Amino acid sequence: MLYQDLGPLLQRAAMDDKTVILTTVNEAFAAPNSLLDLFLESFRIGEGIEHLLDHLIVVAMDSKAFDRCMLVHPHCFFHRINGTDFTSEKVFMTQGYIEIVWSKIRLQRRILELGYNFLFTVHVISINIHTKNVHVM
Repeated sequence: MLYQDLGPLLQRAAMDDKTVILTTVNEAFAAPNSLLDLFLESFRIGEGIEHLLDHLIVVAMDSKAFDRCMLVHPHCFFHRINGTDFTSEKVFMTQGYIEIVWSKIRLQRRILELGYNFLFTVHVISINIHTKNVHVM
């Protein structure tokens, strides 16, 4: 089954209202001292948001990203897609890129089917909104 480990992970990470926070990483984003480390640190040092790490699920798109995630965060999901290699860069709107987009949509649909809610976040945006004294216009 494609998402067999997803249910128990959602149960562990969900807030009381069954909401989880999702983000995705690949090998490059998960390497030591890369965006994953910075992203997790932004939750730790942000004002009043460290508890949200308990509800963050990092979706790893390849095995190296998953291995690294497991070293630095308790809630990691290896998004295995049969026959698709997500280890290399996928150029915008190529077949590989479109496969990644649709695979994420299928994962999100499955999360909803299991009765959970999710917030999907992108690293750079999340890091910026956790900075002190940011004013949104």
